[in-house]
Amino acid sequence: MSEAKLVPKTTLLRAVQIQDHRHIRFCIAFNSCKILKQVQDDSAVGTFDNNRHAAFTLAEVLITLGIIGVVAALTIPTLISKFQEKALESQFKKTYSMLSQALQFTIYENGSEYKCYTQDRVTNPPDPNGTSQFEYSECTKFHKSFFQNLKYVKVESVNEHPYKTRNEVVAEGGTVSNNSCNFSFIANTNKYYLQDGSIVYALTNRNSMLALYFVIDINGDKGPNKWGYDVFYLGPTKQYTGVLRIAETTCLICEKGGKSVEDILKR
Repeated sequence: MSEAKLVPKTTLLRAVQIQDHRHIRFCIAFNSCKILKQVQDDSAVGTFDNNRHAAFTLAEVLITLGIIGVVAALTIPTLISKFQEKALESQFKKTYSMLSQALQFTIYENGSEYKCYTQDRVTNPPDPNGTSQFEYSECTKFHKSFFQNLKYVKVESVNEHPYKTRNEVVAEGGTVSNNSCNFSFIANTNKYYLQDGSIVYALTNRNSMLALYFVIDINGDKGPNKWGYDVFYLGPTKQYTGVLRIAETTCLICEKGGKSVEDILKR
């Protein structure tokens, strides 16, 4: 019988890697076990070397984690701030929509507008700076119907001012558009809790100029409790458009970094 041809080393290497026992048995049958052992040893060493080169050193891992930590420290606070800002804007638009709908229902039920609003005063010649005219002879009736349509959950009396005063806002770099506006009237108002968790402060028991305004806190007693962030000074008005709506009118107060109602509604 002629001598059998030995299996090439490359074939044995492939056999070892894929566990091809047919080639291994062939090797053993024709006395090629020495070559097979060398192939097995070479394959094991190669696998060990590949695993070793694929790994990271402890120093490399620590450096990577450090870089990730620095990037996170720089970006996460900004992302959280942006998220909170968007959440407050969304909540404001929801509450503002409720106020606007309650106003329209109030007008519809009465058959006409109650005399409880601010409007542009007609002057001759026209005043380039604009002046206000106040209609408040029916504010008591207006508020009764308006808050019923808002479907408030409960109402409480207020005997303190829960937010920063006009002087505090100005001292800290905020904006007050009209120094004649009384932002401290909240201390003698009623506090209405609405179904969405927001709060409305209003002077509902008299026909007076202060009854033309109310303050909304869009997230209730939760923070930040800042003018232009989650607290806004609003009222029924016809100013600038001639159409009765809820707006800031001439009394704008905004802490540093805050936004006006107009700015938020445009976003």
